[in-house]
Amino acid sequence: MTDMLIFGFHYKQKFYQAIANIWKKSTNGLYRITVMNGELERLLFGKNIVSIKEGKFLMDEKEENAEVIQLQQALVIGLNDHQQTTGKLAG
Repeated sequence: MTDMLIFGFHYKQKFYQAIANIWKKSTNGLYRITVMNGELERLLFGKNIVSIKEGKFLMDEKEENAEVIQLQQALVIGLNDHQQTTGKLAG
């Protein structure tokens, strides 16, 4: 297990990369996501924490902005796909 992982995700028909860094070690570790794209990183600012529940990544924050929700969902799908493909989590 590592303290970070790099994963890919699709958002609005484009492929991007992001980094998940472990933020808080616990049974349900919290992960801080950094998107490797300035525009998307600004959109996600302050809403970039995910946790793991029952082996799946979930966004930690509730959001009302539809564009942010769409980005968060794309990130969670990318993380879960990465986990399923590699069998690895940061942590």
